[in-house]
This record gives sequence, C-alpha cells and structure tokens, in this order.
Amino acid sequence: MQYKQTDSTYIIKIEPGERVVETITEFCKEHEIQNASFTGIGAVKELTCGYYELSEKKYYFTDYDTMVEVLSLTGNVILKDGEPFVHVHGVFSGTDNKAFGGHIQKMTVGVTLEMVLRAYATDLERELDEEIGLFLIQCGS
Repeated sequence: MQYKQTDSTYIIKIEPGERVVETITEFCKEHEIQNASFTGIGAVKELTCGYYELSEKKYYFTDYDTMVEVLSLTGNVILKDGEPFVHVHGVFSGTDNKAFGGHIQKMTVGVTLEMVLRAYATDLERELDEEIGLFLIQCGS
C-alpha cells in the first residue's frame, strides 16, 4: 500500500494481492483514525459480496474468484468495541459489463485499488440494534 496525506484526507493505492478490508483496518489503526469515509475504484480478483435479509437477520454472500472491475466502492470506518470497524459496499462488473454489487465481506486487489479516505475528528461508535440485528452507528442526537 502507498498513500499521500493532505489535511485529513488520504489518497491510498492498495497493491495487488492485498486484502482490502484488512488493509484499511490496519491503516486506520496505524494512523489513529477512529471515524472516516472512503470511496474507491480499481479491479479485484477475489470478492465476497452479498445482502442482509432483515427478516432472518442474516447475510447471504456470493463468492467471485475472477477479475472484476470496481465501478464504485464506498464505505465508512466507525469504532466498534473500541476498534476501527470497516463497513464497505461496492458495485462491480465482469467481462459482460453487467453490474452487480452489495455488502463486501472480503476482497483482494487484482490490479489496483485507488481510494480517497477522509478522516473525521469524531469518536462515534457502533452498537448492536437488537431489532435490526446489526451493529449500527450511534450518533447521540
């Protein structure tokens, strides 16, 4: 991974073979970033993405073990149990140029992933929402 910082914004290049969620998590820990938002584009070679079925309080995931374009990647970093927690969604396309996407469970860079991460001087946390079944952002007001 390479990066350049300007104020509270980081331009990040994640290299082939790097796992995206883990790389962002470690980056945030090393730079003491508690809350952030990010976007990205590139290409990945391994991807697990899916959706949350509210009625079952369960995620359903599909694995893709082929190179796909990252058309749009968006997410945030919010503390969960005192540690940076990366929440990512993405839109992708394969060789047929048909788009698909969802909540990202894991993703490995295939060519490059170019990201812009903006850190925030806040310490928001996620807490379990029993009704929804997920750890959601608690804004306090």
